Amino acid sequence: MPTGEVVSQHVMNGHVQIYRAEPAMVARSEHAEGPCWDARTGQLLWVDQYAGLVILADYDGDTRRLTPVRTYSLGHPVGAVVPASDGGWMTAVRHGFAQLGLDGAITWLAQPEDGSAVRMRMNDGKCDAAGRFWAGSMAFDKLPGAGSLYRLDPDLQLTTVLRGPTISNGLAWSADGTTMFYIDTPTRRIDRFTVTPDGELAARTTAVSIPPGAGEPDGMCIDDDGALWVALWGGAAVHRYAPTGELLAIVEIDAPQVSSCCFGGPDGRTLFVTTSQEGFGAAERAAHPESGKLFCVQVDVSGRPAAAFGSSPG
Repeated sequence: MPTGEVVSQHVMNGHVQIYRAEPAMVARSEHAEGPCWDARTGQLLWVDQYAGLVILADYDGDTRRLTPVRTYSLGHPVGAVVPASDGGWMTAVRHGFAQLGLDGAITWLAQPEDGSAVRMRMNDGKCDAAGRFWAGSMAFDKLPGAGSLYRLDPDLQLTTVLRGPTISNGLAWSADGTTMFYIDTPTRRIDRFTVTPDGELAARTTAVSIPPGAGEPDGMCIDDDGALWVALWGGAAVHRYAPTGELLAIVEIDAPQVSSCCFGGPDGRTLFVTTSQEGFGAAERAAHPESGKLFCVQVDVSGRPAAAFGSSPG
């Protein structure tokens, strides 16, 4: 099936679109995560998490191929990268946050997990439209309740906004910024919060519950219609859900460990998907030769590029 071709089918009582994404490059990351479309340059970034790498790639919309052009080594596990409004990028790395310059220089900022009783690292993160960088932490051994969700404001003030997640993962915001969607993977839920103007969270409810057998919810993005696209670790797919929980579309991925997704490309209608080889032995790597690659697919709705750290609404 050509990349981006849509096949419709009925699942239960709903009409669900089926897409199939194709690999966009030959190289395989060990654990690709956190894809991020940088609208300043029209390039895609992602991280190879445990290798501590931030990878920058050009994208050809005609051939639907990614060509890596620069790799930055941070020297520590890195969970997320986002554009910074004053140039370079902001990262969730090691035990907290650091700024990454265009020249590869690293400026270490708050490291709230330094000195933790268990071995911790940073995981998924994104900026909201107000330019605040939200990123979560987790224990390397996935100790239940060991993580936190942090918010780094443009003035570099750090706030702990949520305590007790186990695997802090996907983040997305409604267009008006008053609702945040959040994934703590072992809960198998996408939760909805009200966001106050000063960035505090309130009124937590469940927006979507992932059914058994579908995989575990990991990274996530939101489209311009307000629907959520959720990477399913162990599910070989990305699912599109209405905020009311209805399954709207399935993106099939030829790799079981699907880690995250984002919108990008010239028209904002390309869905980029990261996958992982984490924990694979030789037999599993051979059985799943596309694992660790970046995938892409043209979809029928657009999504916004990554918001930049330090940016302002509008």
